[in-house]
Amino acid sequence: MPDDAIHQPNDKLVKATFSVPENARGFFTNHLPADLAAAIDWSSLALEPCSFIDPQFASSESDLLFHVKLHENKTFLYLLFEHQSSEDPRMALRLLSYILRIWQRFVKNASPSAKLPAVLSVVLAQGRRPWKTSTRLADLIDIPSGLEELLRPWQPSLAYHLLELLRIPYEALEGTPEGILTLRALKAEPVNELLGDPLWDESLLFAISEDALERLLRYILNAELQVPALKERIAKIHAQPLKAKAMTLADRLREEGKIEGKQEGKLEGKREGKLEGKRESVLRALEIRHGGYPEGVREELEGVSDPAALDRLLEGAFRSDSLEEFARNL
Repeated sequence: MPDDAIHQPNDKLVKATFSVPENARGFFTNHLPADLAAAIDWSSLALEPCSFIDPQFASSESDLLFHVKLHENKTFLYLLFEHQSSEDPRMALRLLSYILRIWQRFVKNASPSAKLPAVLSVVLAQGRRPWKTSTRLADLIDIPSGLEELLRPWQPSLAYHLLELLRIPYEALEGTPEGILTLRALKAEPVNELLGDPLWDESLLFAISEDALERLLRYILNAELQVPALKERIAKIHAQPLKAKAMTLADRLREEGKIEGKQEGKLEGKREGKLEGKRESVLRALEIRHGGYPEGVREELEGVSDPAALDRLLEGAFRSDSLEEFARNL
């Protein structure tokens, strides 16, 4: 695998797994609302090679766009994987901006009379805590009491399908074997259960390719687990061919020098990269909310190294009525 194979492991695991049409079909057919899934022609599913996320969210989001036929009409399925530790209370607004980009891309190659295809958005959330955010854009719009009927038709309308891995039992994660193991790994990582039995279901591990098994082992090791702990778990596998294959892969990963020997520096770089992504998110929020920010704000943010504090500042950036109010809490 290339040198950057274990960089941003969440992104790589999701994209490598669900870029495969069979895995994507297995995921969507089992996790979309049943009546909607039944209306889609899944034989028409195809991946669109593009991404629409904002650069400041590149370290905490991944996205995949597919097109399908829905009653013979072209329709887009947009999967946004959210792996930051805290929810975005304005996720519906962010999705609206992404959907606009999808439509703008569509109209570049469509006739002027062509109608915009529907976009069905699915947010797959990995966080440690349940979301409290509404999935409807309408709930983010402040409409004076008594004027709802008058003003609602003037406002954009959008809703998305939220799948929180935290709320879904391991056994309820369905799809292809590779898709199931990917979802189980994403669920297990934030709650430190990557060495638990659900991820080491031998019937599922037997059914995936060697490349998929290697991606899974790399993901486990990048969650700050040591090679000896992984090999101890592999030693508990009953099926000898599977045990031998997994042990060989674990030894090869160790020999590459990408885990042991360089782990401390890699983990520190990973932590600083996440902090920098959070700082940039705060600055972007200030640009959206207030049109900009003084350079001194960036300098002050550089001194903030607590992820939870940066999450609070991000929320404050969106909620503050002025830059002065935000600065008082910085």
